[in-house]
Amino acid sequence: MFAKPNLPKNAGAVDWAGPECHEAATSGLVHCIRLPDKVRAKQLVPVVVMLHGWGGDEGSMWLFKHVPPTNVAIVTPRAPLDVGNGGYAWFFRDDPLHLTEPESLLTALAKLEDFLASLPRLYPVDPARLLLIGFSQGAAIINSLVMARPELVMAVALLSGMGFELPELIPQAMSLAGLPVFIAHGTRDETVPLSAAQKACERYKHLGAKVTYAEYEVGHKMHVNGIKDLKAWVANVINPQR
Repeated sequence: MFAKPNLPKNAGAVDWAGPECHEAATSGLVHCIRLPDKVRAKQLVPVVVMLHGWGGDEGSMWLFKHVPPTNVAIVTPRAPLDVGNGGYAWFFRDDPLHLTEPESLLTALAKLEDFLASLPRLYPVDPARLLLIGFSQGAAIINSLVMARPELVMAVALLSGMGFELPELIPQAMSLAGLPVFIAHGTRDETVPLSAAQKACERYKHLGAKVTYAEYEVGHKMHVNGIKDLKAWVANVINPQR
Protein backbone atom coordinates (compact mmCIF):
# COMPACT_ATOMS: atom_id res chain seq x y z
CA MET A 1 0.00 0.00 0.00
CA PHE A 2 1.47 3.33 -1.07
CA ALA A 3 0.82 6.46 0.94
CA LYS A 4 -0.16 9.69 -0.76
CA PRO A 5 2.05 12.71 -0.10
CA ASN A 6 1.04 15.35 2.40
CA LEU A 7 -0.47 18.33 0.61
CA PRO A 8 -1.74 21.67 1.94
CA LYS A 9 -5.46 21.56 2.66
CA ASN A 10 -6.12 24.34 0.15
CA ALA A 11 -4.05 22.82 -2.67
CA GLY A 12 -7.23 22.24 -4.69
CA ALA A 13 -8.16 19.26 -6.84
CA VAL A 14 -4.77 17.56 -7.03
CA ASP A 15 -4.45 14.12 -8.62
CA TRP A 16 -1.71 11.75 -7.47
CA ALA A 17 -0.02 9.45 -9.97
CA GLY A 18 1.37 6.95 -7.48
CA PRO A 19 3.80 4.07 -8.12
CA GLU A 20 1.07 1.75 -9.40
CA CYS A 21 -0.59 4.31 -11.70
CA HIS A 22 -0.43 4.19 -15.50
CA GLU A 23 0.65 7.83 -15.57
CA ALA A 24 3.64 7.16 -13.33
CA ALA A 25 4.67 4.13 -15.36
CA THR A 26 4.36 6.06 -18.63
CA SER A 27 6.17 9.18 -17.42
CA GLY A 28 8.79 7.33 -15.38
CA LEU A 29 8.21 9.38 -12.23
CA VAL A 30 5.60 9.46 -9.50
CA HIS A 31 3.95 12.89 -9.55
CA CYS A 32 1.05 15.11 -8.61
CA ILE A 33 -0.91 17.23 -11.07
CA ARG A 34 -3.55 19.93 -10.82
CA LEU A 35 -5.32 21.00 -14.01
CA PRO A 36 -7.28 24.25 -14.31
CA ASP A 37 -10.90 23.92 -13.21
CA LYS A 38 -12.26 24.44 -16.70
CA VAL A 39 -10.32 22.96 -19.60
CA ARG A 40 -12.20 22.98 -22.88
CA ALA A 41 -12.06 19.99 -25.22
CA LYS A 42 -8.84 19.92 -27.25
CA GLN A 43 -7.56 22.96 -25.35
CA LEU A 44 -3.91 22.81 -24.33
CA VAL A 45 -2.95 24.81 -21.25
CA PRO A 46 0.45 26.11 -20.09
CA VAL A 47 2.20 23.90 -17.57
CA VAL A 48 4.44 24.73 -14.63
CA VAL A 49 6.60 21.85 -13.43
CA MET A 50 8.00 22.37 -9.92
CA LEU A 51 11.03 20.34 -8.79
CA HIS A 52 11.74 19.76 -5.11
CA GLY A 53 15.11 19.76 -3.37
CA TRP A 54 17.10 17.12 -1.50
CA GLY A 55 14.93 15.04 0.82
CA GLY A 56 11.62 16.31 -0.57
CA ASP A 57 8.90 14.55 -2.51
CA GLU A 58 6.06 15.30 -4.91
CA GLY A 59 4.17 17.08 -2.13
CA SER A 60 6.92 19.50 -1.12
CA MET A 61 6.54 22.15 -3.83
CA TRP A 62 2.83 22.71 -3.22
CA LEU A 63 3.94 25.45 -0.86
CA PHE A 64 4.12 27.47 -4.09
CA LYS A 65 0.66 26.42 -5.29
CA HIS A 66 -0.54 30.02 -5.58
CA VAL A 67 2.41 31.15 -7.69
CA PRO A 68 1.13 30.03 -11.14
CA PRO A 69 -1.99 31.69 -12.61
CA THR A 70 -5.25 29.76 -12.39
CA ASN A 71 -5.24 28.92 -16.12
CA VAL A 72 -2.08 26.84 -15.74
CA ALA A 73 -1.51 23.16 -15.00
CA ILE A 74 0.85 22.40 -12.10
CA VAL A 75 2.93 19.23 -12.02
CA THR A 76 5.25 18.15 -9.21
CA PRO A 77 7.36 15.05 -9.87
CA ARG A 78 9.09 12.97 -7.24
CA ALA A 79 12.85 12.72 -7.75
CA PRO A 80 14.03 9.19 -8.61
CA LEU A 81 16.50 8.48 -5.78
CA ASP A 82 15.26 7.32 -2.38
CA VAL A 83 17.48 8.89 0.30
CA GLY A 84 15.56 7.53 3.29
CA ASN A 85 13.09 8.92 5.80
CA GLY A 86 10.50 9.39 3.08
CA GLY A 87 12.73 11.74 1.11
CA TYR A 88 14.04 11.71 -2.45
CA ALA A 89 16.81 13.33 -4.46
CA TRP A 90 17.70 14.01 -8.07
CA PHE A 91 21.36 13.07 -7.68
CA PHE A 92 23.91 12.21 -5.00
CA ARG A 93 26.24 14.79 -3.48
CA ASP A 94 28.56 15.05 -0.49
CA ASP A 95 27.74 18.72 -0.02
CA PRO A 96 25.46 21.10 -1.96
CA LEU A 97 28.20 22.18 -4.38
CA HIS A 98 29.94 18.88 -5.12
CA LEU A 99 28.78 15.66 -6.74
CA THR A 100 29.85 12.30 -5.37
CA GLU A 101 28.45 10.50 -8.42
CA PRO A 102 28.27 12.73 -11.53
CA GLU A 103 26.62 9.86 -13.40
CA SER A 104 23.62 10.17 -11.09
CA LEU A 105 23.09 13.68 -12.47
CA LEU A 106 23.14 12.34 -16.04
CA THR A 107 20.62 9.65 -15.10
CA ALA A 108 18.37 12.25 -13.49
CA LEU A 109 18.60 14.46 -16.56
CA ALA A 110 17.51 11.61 -18.80
CA LYS A 111 14.61 10.76 -16.50
CA LEU A 112 13.53 14.40 -16.34
CA GLU A 113 13.67 14.78 -20.12
CA ASP A 114 11.55 11.65 -20.57
CA PHE A 115 9.12 12.87 -17.93
CA LEU A 116 8.66 16.26 -19.59
CA ALA A 117 8.23 14.63 -23.00
CA SER A 118 5.49 12.36 -21.62
CA LEU A 119 3.31 15.13 -20.18
CA PRO A 120 1.59 16.15 -23.46
CA ARG A 121 0.74 12.49 -24.07
CA LEU A 122 -0.88 12.14 -20.66
CA TYR A 123 -2.49 15.52 -20.05
CA PRO A 124 -3.89 18.48 -22.05
CA VAL A 125 -0.76 20.59 -21.63
CA ASP A 126 1.13 22.65 -24.19
CA PRO A 127 4.81 21.59 -24.46
CA ALA A 128 5.61 24.97 -26.05
CA ARG A 129 4.51 26.70 -22.84
CA LEU A 130 6.52 24.76 -20.26
CA LEU A 131 7.93 26.67 -17.30
CA LEU A 132 10.18 25.02 -14.72
CA ILE A 133 10.54 26.09 -11.09
CA GLY A 134 13.14 24.41 -8.91
CA PHE A 135 14.17 24.73 -5.29
CA SER A 136 17.73 23.93 -4.17
CA GLN A 137 18.69 20.65 -5.85
CA GLY A 138 15.61 21.02 -8.05
CA ALA A 139 17.09 24.28 -9.32
CA ALA A 140 20.42 22.54 -9.94
CA ILE A 141 18.87 19.89 -12.17
CA ILE A 142 17.04 22.65 -14.07
CA ASN A 143 20.34 24.47 -14.63
CA SER A 144 21.81 21.31 -16.14
CA LEU A 145 18.72 20.67 -18.27
CA VAL A 146 18.71 24.20 -19.67
CA MET A 147 22.38 23.96 -20.62
CA ALA A 148 21.80 20.63 -22.36
CA ARG A 149 18.31 21.11 -23.86
CA PRO A 150 17.31 24.80 -23.82
CA GLU A 151 14.68 24.24 -26.51
CA LEU A 152 12.51 22.31 -24.05
CA VAL A 153 11.55 25.28 -21.86
CA MET A 154 9.97 28.70 -22.26
CA ALA A 155 11.28 29.97 -18.90
CA VAL A 156 12.90 28.80 -15.67
CA ALA A 157 12.89 29.94 -12.03
CA LEU A 158 15.76 28.98 -9.74
CA LEU A 159 15.13 29.24 -6.00
CA SER A 160 18.02 28.86 -3.54
CA GLY A 161 19.82 26.77 -6.14
CA MET A 162 23.19 26.13 -7.67
CA GLY A 163 24.68 25.16 -11.00
CA PHE A 164 27.23 22.57 -12.07
CA GLU A 165 29.85 23.17 -14.72
CA LEU A 166 30.25 19.71 -16.28
CA PRO A 167 31.12 20.37 -19.94
CA GLU A 168 32.77 16.95 -20.20
CA LEU A 169 29.43 15.29 -19.33
CA ILE A 170 26.68 17.73 -20.31
CA PRO A 171 26.55 19.61 -23.64
CA GLN A 172 26.71 23.34 -22.97
CA ALA A 173 24.33 25.77 -24.69
CA MET A 174 26.10 28.42 -26.73
CA SER A 175 23.21 30.86 -26.47
CA LEU A 176 20.10 31.32 -24.32
CA ALA A 177 19.11 34.55 -26.01
CA GLY A 178 15.87 35.94 -24.59
CA LEU A 179 15.17 33.03 -22.22
CA PRO A 180 13.33 34.39 -19.16
CA VAL A 181 15.17 33.34 -15.99
CA PHE A 182 14.20 34.17 -12.39
CA ILE A 183 16.86 33.69 -9.71
CA ALA A 184 16.13 34.21 -6.00
CA HIS A 185 18.48 33.49 -3.12
CA GLY A 186 18.80 34.21 0.58
CA THR A 187 21.70 36.33 1.81
CA ARG A 188 21.82 34.18 4.97
CA ASP A 189 21.70 30.84 3.16
CA GLU A 190 24.16 28.48 4.90
CA THR A 191 23.22 25.47 2.76
CA VAL A 192 23.89 26.89 -0.69
CA PRO A 193 26.09 30.01 -0.60
CA LEU A 194 24.88 33.22 -2.18
CA SER A 195 27.89 33.12 -4.50
CA ALA A 196 26.32 30.12 -6.28
CA ALA A 197 23.32 32.23 -7.29
CA GLN A 198 25.54 35.12 -8.31
CA LYS A 199 27.62 32.83 -10.48
CA ALA A 200 24.49 31.37 -12.10
CA CYS A 201 23.21 34.88 -12.77
CA GLU A 202 26.44 35.83 -14.52
CA ARG A 203 26.39 32.63 -16.55
CA TYR A 204 22.85 33.15 -17.78
CA LYS A 205 23.46 36.80 -18.61
CA HIS A 206 26.59 35.88 -20.55
CA LEU A 207 24.50 33.50 -22.66
CA GLY A 208 21.94 36.22 -23.38
CA ALA A 209 19.11 35.15 -21.08
CA LYS A 210 16.67 37.74 -19.75
CA VAL A 211 17.51 37.45 -16.06
CA THR A 212 15.49 38.69 -13.12
CA TYR A 213 17.74 38.42 -10.06
CA ALA A 214 16.96 39.18 -6.43
CA GLU A 215 18.47 38.59 -2.99
CA TYR A 216 16.44 38.41 0.21
CA GLU A 217 17.31 38.57 3.92
CA VAL A 218 16.56 34.93 4.60
CA GLY A 219 18.25 31.52 4.89
CA HIS A 220 17.75 28.44 2.73
CA LYS A 221 14.13 29.13 1.90
CA MET A 222 11.97 31.63 0.05
CA HIS A 223 11.19 35.00 1.62
CA VAL A 224 7.54 36.09 1.45
CA ASN A 225 8.57 39.00 -0.79
CA GLY A 226 10.44 36.56 -2.99
CA ILE A 227 7.28 34.51 -3.45
CA LYS A 228 5.38 37.66 -4.40
CA ASP A 229 8.07 38.60 -6.91
CA LEU A 230 8.07 35.07 -8.32
CA LYS A 231 4.30 35.10 -8.71
CA ALA A 232 4.38 38.38 -10.63
CA TRP A 233 7.20 37.10 -12.84
CA VAL A 234 5.42 33.82 -13.64
CA ALA A 235 2.19 35.66 -14.46
CA ASN A 236 4.01 37.93 -16.89
CA VAL A 237 5.78 35.01 -18.57
CA ILE A 238 2.60 32.95 -18.94
CA ASN A 239 0.29 35.85 -19.81
CA PRO A 240 2.62 38.62 -21.06
CA GLN A 241 1.40 42.16 -20.66
CA ARG A 242 1.23 43.95 -23.96
